[in-house]
Amino acid sequence: MSDAGRESTQPEPQPASGTAQLGLAGGRDLTLALLRPIGAAIVLLSGYFLLPINKANDANYLGLLIGGLLLTSFCVWEVRRFARSNRPVATAMEMLVALASFYVVAFATTYFLFSEYDTGSFNAGLTRVDALYFCLTVFTTTGFGDIAPDSQGARIAVSIQMASTLVLLGLGLRFLNLLITQRRQATGG
Repeated sequence: MSDAGRESTQPEPQPASGTAQLGLAGGRDLTLALLRPIGAAIVLLSGYFLLPINKANDANYLGLLIGGLLLTSFCVWEVRRFARSNRPVATAMEMLVALASFYVVAFATTYFLFSEYDTGSFNAGLTRVDALYFCLTVFTTTGFGDIAPDSQGARIAVSIQMASTLVLLGLGLRFLNLLITQRRQATGG
C-alpha cells in the first residue's frame, strides 16, 4: 500500500499554549515572577524607612551612600535579569512592577530629603511617611492639596514626577496592548 493510503500514526503537533507562546511562565515560575518585584519593593521600602538619611543623624552621609548603592544595584540587577531572560514577556511584566516600586521610593526619598535639608521646600515639614504619601498622591494623580511644594527645586522635582508618571503609565498601557495582541495571535482570534 502506498504512503498516501496509510493513516498517520504520529499525532499532529498541538499548538503551544497561549502562556507558553507569550513567553509567560506557568505555576511556580509565574509565582516567582510576581514575588521578585514584591520582595524588591520590600527591600527598597525597608531601606527607605531604616537608613539614616535625615539631617539630624551623624551617619546621614553613610545612609545616603548605602541608599544610592541599593538603588543602583536594584537597577543593574533588573537590567541584567531582563537581558538574560528566556521569558521576555514575564520578565518585562516583572520589570514594570519593579520599576514602579523603584520610582515611588526614589521620589519619596527626594521629597523627604528636600524637606529635611531645605525646610521651606514644602508647605509643611515631611516625615518619611508624609513624603511617601505625597509621592503616592502625585503618582496616582489624586493630589489632595494638603501637601504642596513651595520652593523652585521641589516644584521641579514634582513636575519631573508628574511627567514621568505619564511615561510610566504609557509604558504600562503599551505593554498591556502588546500582551493582548500577542494573546489574540496565539489563540488565533
